[in-house]
Amino acid sequence: MTKEWKLFICAGCAICVVWLASFVLIYFCIDGWNVRGQFGDLFGSVNALFSGLAFAGLIITIIQQRHDLQLQRQAIDQSKKDINQQNETMKIERFENTFFKMIEVQQSIVNDLYAADSHTEWVKQDDSSGRSAKEILTKDEYRGRNLFYYVFKLCRHELANHTFHYDTSASGLSEVIKFRGKACFDDCMTTTMFDHYFRHLYTILKFIEENDWLGETKQYQYATFVRATLSRYELVMLYYNGFFHPKMKKMMERYCLLNNIRKDLLPMSLEYNNYLGRVGLTNDDLNDVGFSVGDFEFYLTDNENDNTRYYLSAFYTKKEMEEGIDLLNCWRQLVKS
Repeated sequence: MTKEWKLFICAGCAICVVWLASFVLIYFCIDGWNVRGQFGDLFGSVNALFSGLAFAGLIITIIQQRHDLQLQRQAIDQSKKDINQQNETMKIERFENTFFKMIEVQQSIVNDLYAADSHTEWVKQDDSSGRSAKEILTKDEYRGRNLFYYVFKLCRHELANHTFHYDTSASGLSEVIKFRGKACFDDCMTTTMFDHYFRHLYTILKFIEENDWLGETKQYQYATFVRATLSRYELVMLYYNGFFHPKMKKMMERYCLLNNIRKDLLPMSLEYNNYLGRVGLTNDDLNDVGFSVGDFEFYLTDNENDNTRYYLSAFYTKKEMEEGIDLLNCWRQLVKS
């Protein structure tokens, strides 16, 4: 029971006691109704007291109603908060169900990647004429993530020499980039094996971006789940693929997708090699000051609008950004000196 109700009950009891005492005093102690009436008029203040108490009771009632309404509003506000929290939780659950399902599909796409090749080798054998060797054809199979390594480092690519009219071969896309330039990366038919892979990976990152209600911090955290699934040669293939797909490149820069890339796995493209020749530098010069002998520094920029190079955020987190800026400035000083 509230304090207001206790006060109200006490006031009511006091009124009843005063009213009964007045009745007993007037009825039993005074003879005659005329005298009783005159005597009662002398206690008109009692009536005023009753009226005041009634008014006080009205005020107490209003206060109590106001208190009850306030409690009701608080209950309604809390109910709204609970509903909003439930809706937010359900929204996150729906997002995560879709997101992690997409991750599973991406892994299935990777697992389904397959290519076969063959090579000849000489195997020693014994026959009636003495010990000899026989050339046999051996089949090679590459599945899943091994296919990225195979295509980038081992797969034979024919390179036509238009000057001397003969064909030669290169081991993997790495040598294609080295001898013909990174512009040839997208021209090779071997990269078409990964079209589905690249498209679906972009779809996952786009799905994160479109759910902007998550906020930048949460979006970045979910993108790190994607980044954690990428192997070293996946990152290398993504690196060169990004030059030909600006939308994907922007996603990689936004979510620092190439943060774990191995610089030493990047070859030195023909474009970079020609540039070093123009500024009078060699691979040894890069090695002496600790730079990679690959495309990393050459295609690095601090200009977000430069579509021909990768912005620093593709490789460096916000905490690591100063490190990337220092590296880029040192490389610029080297080529200018």
